[in-house]
Amino acid sequence: MRTKHTLGFTFALVLAAACVSRGRAGEIAKPTVDLSVYGHVSQIVWIAKDLDPVLDYWGKLGLKKIDRSNVREFTGLIYRGKPAPTTARYAFGRVGDTFVEWIQPATGDNLYTEFLKRHGDGILALGYAVKTEGELERQIQYFQSKGVEVAQRTEWKNANGTGHDAYLDTAAKGGGLTIVLYHDPDGPAPTEVRGPENEFPFSRLSHYAYVVRSDREVVDYWQELGFGGMQIDHNVSVDRMHRGRPTDYLMDIAWQHFGDPPTEYIQSTKGPNLYEEYMRIHGEGLHHMAVIVKDMDAAAKICAGKGAPRVMWGGWDTPQSKGRFAYLDTDPHGGVTLELIWNQPMPK
Repeated sequence: MRTKHTLGFTFALVLAAACVSRGRAGEIAKPTVDLSVYGHVSQIVWIAKDLDPVLDYWGKLGLKKIDRSNVREFTGLIYRGKPAPTTARYAFGRVGDTFVEWIQPATGDNLYTEFLKRHGDGILALGYAVKTEGELERQIQYFQSKGVEVAQRTEWKNANGTGHDAYLDTAAKGGGLTIVLYHDPDGPAPTEVRGPENEFPFSRLSHYAYVVRSDREVVDYWQELGFGGMQIDHNVSVDRMHRGRPTDYLMDIAWQHFGDPPTEYIQSTKGPNLYEEYMRIHGEGLHHMAVIVKDMDAAAKICAGKGAPRVMWGGWDTPQSKGRFAYLDTDPHGGVTLELIWNQPMPK
């Protein structure tokens, strides 16, 4: 696990590598949650009002490994403690070892429609797999002991039995992040997703990034839940551009880097920037997913030709690391921004 996590953190330096440390004197609390469960984000749950244009757009961008499914009915769904029969349209995909589930709610009161009303299109939850139903119940009890209730539970039939999931009510205090725990008797996630292999740049996700109102409040919340402490740093990235104009936007950044991929929390301290735009449109939540590229200029050109031009970009330059980042204009197509990252090779 150490090698995997270290590699993920190196990739995820992005802007944080160019940060000025604050409060290094205090030791950062280590995670106390079970890392066999929370050490890897195995699933993302992506909600959309209308799946077809979202899937068409991201498929054109290179996310080809998509299985478009039919409407499903959940008669056993429990939403905020009450039975809530629900129908929804589903699609499935995969990026590396991360399973992607798209959901377009059709009927019923559920967490999906609640999310759309509050946030609009976007990623509702990050998912963690447990091996047994008993372990799922133990994890739920753990969070309940911390004051976190289950917002929604669902079940489904598989070839090998019945699967269960539980969406934890963490978004309000956790920067918009909802955790979903699930047990799938067919495995940690569906083992096969039909369709051709993904095209560049969708080979592996480097990290997830949330835009939040207060880094300090979010950091304190996740530490109280056992996910360890996070140092908050002040970003000093260079050559910053926003919508084609030079700018001097600033932000504070916190990293939860024990997981694979890691998670970043961004609090804008000076605009204009994409983070403030996202906050006005969606509120707190998952702003972007990041992928690593070997040639930033070539990658940006390819993506622009597929309908995803750069909208904010820059770089970092420190004794420890140098590189460039570019955010693509993908938020209008599903509420998620894609970030390209180029790390300058370090001398051997």
